[in-house]
Amino acid sequence: MAVKSFLIANSVIKQSKKLPRPIRDRLVTSFSAIHKDPIKGVKLHGELKNYYKYRIGDYRIVYSFDSKASIVVVVKIEHRQGVYK
Repeated sequence: MAVKSFLIANSVIKQSKKLPRPIRDRLVTSFSAIHKDPIKGVKLHGELKNYYKYRIGDYRIVYSFDSKASIVVVVKIEHRQGVYK
């Protein structure tokens, strides 16, 4: 089930430029995987219950998915130690 719209926040674009090179190289394939199957990520709990996470090594992509409108919005890409704070 591919989504109709895939949005990336401006802060994520700026933040992605600071990521290590191997992680940046894997972003395109990760975004493609999320676009094809947004439920492939793991549903988060607690305060972030409306979001999903997708692993790229020690880094996480945090995104929201609206199944009714078929929209994915990437809100954060960070190292696993600080992404949930």
